[in-house]
Amino acid sequence: MADRQLLLNGLKNTQSAVQKEVEALNKKQLHFKPASDQWSVAEVLEHIGVYDELLYWDLLNNQYTDERPDLLAKVKGIDSVMTAYASDPNKGQSPLAAQPLGRFQTKAELLDFFNRFRNEVIKLVQETKADFRLHFIFRPPDWGVWHVRDLHQYTLLWIAHTERHLNQIKRIKANPQFPN
Repeated sequence: MADRQLLLNGLKNTQSAVQKEVEALNKKQLHFKPASDQWSVAEVLEHIGVYDELLYWDLLNNQYTDERPDLLAKVKGIDSVMTAYASDPNKGQSPLAAQPLGRFQTKAELLDFFNRFRNEVIKLVQETKADFRLHFIFRPPDWGVWHVRDLHQYTLLWIAHTERHLNQIKRIKANPQFPN
């Protein structure tokens, strides 16, 4: 139960932090890009909204896989790797499926998109009967520590992903060229 509460707190706190960070932004600020090869706050919001949708579908489907207690030892101790992603200094490259397309122009549309799946993830975590420590996500073997993760760790990663992008939003807003 403590694991589930940890996830719920992280999901809700980062959701609230995203909303608070962008609530006062106007359209010009929302679409300001620090450089031509960098994202605007609007693009960051669209990106994290896409990732929340991916998280939702992964959790929804993988909660019904067979429980795998045989894998517990394999993933023991990697929770901290997932949470450390929030402050990883290495710039990532978003996969094509999660790159922003500029589908949303207003703050309301962006927040609606982000909140739609974040709320679904929160609801799923609250209501599922599955033990997230016994269900797993698999990726290619060359992904190292990211190859096998339990659903709890997988959700921790997406909380860290949101924190990482919250920091990006703060950097955009701190840019000397950021419009008034």
